[in-house]
Amino acid sequence: MNTLSTQRSSGRYQYIDFLRGFAALLVIYQHTIDFASMAQADVQLNAVEVAIAHFFSKQIGIGEIGVCIFLMVSGFVVPFSLSTYPVEPLKTFVIHRFFRLYPAYWLSAVLGLVFVWWRCGVSQGGNNIDWLMFAANLTMFQAFVGIDNIIGSYWTLALELLFYFFCIYLFSRGKMTSLKSIVLLMLAVLLLPKLFHRLMTVSAYSANVLFYLRYIGYMFFGLLYRDWLLNKNNASGRKALFVLVWTFLIFTGRDILHFWNLDTAQLRSPAAQLIAITIFILTTTIFKVQGKLGSFLGKISYSMYLFHPVIFYPLYTYVWRSLPTDWQSHPNLFFVMSALLTIAFSYCTYRWLEEPSIALGKKLTRQRQASVLPTMSNMKVHV
Repeated sequence: MNTLSTQRSSGRYQYIDFLRGFAALLVIYQHTIDFASMAQADVQLNAVEVAIAHFFSKQIGIGEIGVCIFLMVSGFVVPFSLSTYPVEPLKTFVIHRFFRLYPAYWLSAVLGLVFVWWRCGVSQGGNNIDWLMFAANLTMFQAFVGIDNIIGSYWTLALELLFYFFCIYLFSRGKMTSLKSIVLLMLAVLLLPKLFHRLMTVSAYSANVLFYLRYIGYMFFGLLYRDWLLNKNNASGRKALFVLVWTFLIFTGRDILHFWNLDTAQLRSPAAQLIAITIFILTTTIFKVQGKLGSFLGKISYSMYLFHPVIFYPLYTYVWRSLPTDWQSHPNLFFVMSALLTIAFSYCTYRWLEEPSIALGKKLTRQRQASVLPTMSNMKVHV
């Protein structure tokens, strides 16, 4: 069966919200701890905290764990919304995704241009404002035209959009869970970097972004895994396992073949991906974490992901480096400060930007459906 099973569960899944919030915190930890560990010459970092930070950041790649969880959650959640729209599902999906993603992203791009790219670039020699780069970043497609991201973590958003296009294609063809179609799309993603190199000159950063588009396999895994887990579709379960193993081997196959000759740095990515897979499976089956805090963090996780650089870059440049050395010796304190400020700011952006934008998108589609449904009813009557 190539379409999604018709049996669906309604409502939000709190354990998925928890995973979103947890993944966002992992990414924030990776980014902030790397900055806090770059102490000034007169600061002696706490040895225990440095060891902890080095273990999580350099040895197991805690940020990559968070990214992989994010991607699996997106595959678990987003494609299934297509089957919930009774009228014009593709148009409705596009409108909902647009108002869900872009308004908050645009604010992040503006703030990122000022506080990350320009102002905080001063401490590292300065970055000139490139208005063409800024305009390209507003599209979210900048990596596909060889232009750098204003904020480095935007690379996953390009992957997200590509996955949406693939879902629209698969849904329109009635092949959302077709293994053959998914494998062909994943092969196309592997060839995409070579195609772009032939067609245009891309920066080293954009080339890196295009390379990591292969993470899309984890999104397809999330899609198939949900159909197995919630709809008891055993065929989807077998497909999910195949996609998961293939995606993991794409990243780690060469490393596994030379396992005994590798140092810990080369094993970081395989370890991070295995940990992410384990966490995702366990927290969606055995250890389903429920609670208001997890639900809250899940709801604001998109803002947390978008805005944490806007918080920690200025915090590090203008506040942290001016604090007494006793404070600066504790890099984990910088993470706590950054995380709390990011959560507070993200709540505001979710409350006053994301929620109204999502509501506007739903209002527009409701109006469209209200005008289309009577027409469809009249057609059925005449038939």
